[in-house]
Amino acid sequence: MVEPSNTTQFPLPYASSIASLEFLLAEPAPIELTQKFLRFRLEPDHIVLVPVEDVMAVLTISIHEVLPIPHMNAAVLGVFSWRGEALWLVDLSNQVGFQSLIGATKRLSGLTIIVVQSESQSLGLAVPEVQDIESHSLDQLHSPSNELFAPQLFPFVKGYFLHDRTFVLNTSAIVQDPHLQRHTFKQS
Repeated sequence: MVEPSNTTQFPLPYASSIASLEFLLAEPAPIELTQKFLRFRLEPDHIVLVPVEDVMAVLTISIHEVLPIPHMNAAVLGVFSWRGEALWLVDLSNQVGFQSLIGATKRLSGLTIIVVQSESQSLGLAVPEVQDIESHSLDQLHSPSNELFAPQLFPFVKGYFLHDRTFVLNTSAIVQDPHLQRHTFKQS
């Protein structure tokens, strides 16, 4: 015959309920905020990111499809018919102070265009190469400092990721650049 014990044992469901309660009362794990970015190259040593949420399209067009506009800032390539509207195109390398995309390639026949939008204004950014879409933790995004970036580039930098030496463009600053504001971009 089995003698009664002085210790009380609870059935397994009760023990698991306590474990569940402890789990619910525990401090919540920190939520890591991530954002998707389109990765592209401006120069061999400069890999740049732009938030995917600001990108409307990536196009490859012939240089002959661009209508040059006289008396414009050197960064302005001209306009391109996109979705039945005139889309202004800029040489992003030239706009942010790097060597011009057109000047860097003697026999340029095609252009890679990233169509971005900010505050209902669309703008086509001509870049040498689009690479990939990737996610980054926003906790790792460092604020830019004028010691790290050239004076002409600094106003267009939203931040940078130290681990892969990329910087994030401020799409709004690119689209609203006062040097390009002699004209009105397409309203979407």
